[in-house]
Amino acid sequence: MNERIKELRTMLGLSAEKFGSRVGVTRSAISRIENGIVNVTEQMILSICREFNVREEWLRTGTGEMFLDFTEDEFTKAAAMLSNDVFVRGLIVEYWKLDDDSKKLFRDFIHRLSDNMRGQE
Repeated sequence: MNERIKELRTMLGLSAEKFGSRVGVTRSAISRIENGIVNVTEQMILSICREFNVREEWLRTGTGEMFLDFTEDEFTKAAAMLSNDVFVRGLIVEYWKLDDDSKKLFRDFIHRLSDNMRGQE
């Protein structure tokens, strides 16, 4: 479950500090959870699912979709909570509309782009 929490946080583009503040814990608490140093409490599971609209089954077992189904209006509202930037909000909404294969292609592209940018620094 700790790896799925890190996957979720990374996919949402949130630092450990921002992710932790959304669920009521510190950056170091999130780091300890992601690194398997401490176990995830039931309260933390419920907080993560509620705050980020995550399916509890996915968080606990890794099966099924990561997120609960959203209407497009709910996608927009959720994206607005993640960013004030109109471009970023639109990107998030469009990403959530993609099928799983397209999401993987997009993530792979972003990772390659990021690696290339780091290589140019």
